Amino acid sequence: MTLVGFKKMTIGIFDKDGKIPTANQFVIEGKQDKGATVSAEISGLSKEATKVYGSNIAYYISQKGTGDISATFGLLDLPEDLNDKILGYKTDANKISFLGEDTEPPYCALLMESEDLGGDTAMLTIFKGKFSREAINLNTTTNEAFEPEAEEYVFSAIANDADGEAKGQSVAKYVGDEEASITAMRTMAFPAGE
Repeated sequence: MTLVGFKKMTIGIFDKDGKIPTANQFVIEGKQDKGATVSAEISGLSKEATKVYGSNIAYYISQKGTGDISATFGLLDLPEDLNDKILGYKTDANKISFLGEDTEPPYCALLMESEDLGGDTAMLTIFKGKFSREAINLNTTTNEAFEPEAEEYVFSAIANDADGEAKGQSVAKYVGDEEASITAMRTMAFPAGE
């Protein structure tokens, strides 16, 4: 599957009951001052192959499951309040954010949207995981026109623990134009909340 572009990403933040209410869903799609998607690389989709030897030969290859699934994102101009929510920063009434020993990101789900070479919708969901961001960069300006660069975020995935056909899975993908399948992907990605 060759994907063309990275149209948008929806981030859903789980509540304490394991649901993702509509109020906890945030769409990043290139609207002014609301952030834009630049890049995504999902890794760990395959388990490393391990050869099992018997009768003096490589008799069997063990490779069931996935590796350590994670996604590295380049996001441009992510709103600070969303950045703080997905990274677990504490924010006071003055909108000052704090990072420290009690910083703990919430569990999130992701739905990424692109298209394939034929123009069909391509969707990827990572059911559950947490965001991290290793650095905040400050750079001097020059006399050249300023061109912002994407900030790097890493999303570490775990298996879905919600009941249903996606239980125990980490990633789902769909490529096509069937509206029922597109709706099913959205529903699986974001379990309904109150």
